[in-house]
Amino acid sequence: MVESINTRADFTTETVAYLGFPKYGQLMMGDKGMEFFSDRNVADNMTFPWNSILRVEGDISRSGKVRRQFYIVLQNQVKIRFSSKNAGKILSLFRNQLGDERVVRAPSFLGTFTSAFKRK
Repeated sequence: MVESINTRADFTTETVAYLGFPKYGQLMMGDKGMEFFSDRNVADNMTFPWNSILRVEGDISRSGKVRRQFYIVLQNQVKIRFSSKNAGKILSLFRNQLGDERVVRAPSFLGTFTSAFKRK
């Protein structure tokens, strides 16, 4: 049996985690952290306490619409990509737990190249 780190679940939704191959499962956000449970194997889960998350990057279009993908950057600079239909709601819950300064816009594809060639 898998133990949850949360004492209550604030939000639960279907999500895809991209770790090599896509893993389909449930994302649960609670009072102590975020958890991802795989649909195939419940024991294959990921737990992220709020203090282990460095920042969350949301994928936002040029027109300002929130896209389905978001990234969680951990304290050791590991980036984990997730996708969900409820990405806007998830990002707002992250903002409530982590604060405005730790929920940021993900760099665009073109922005990564232009920042590499800028003078410092």
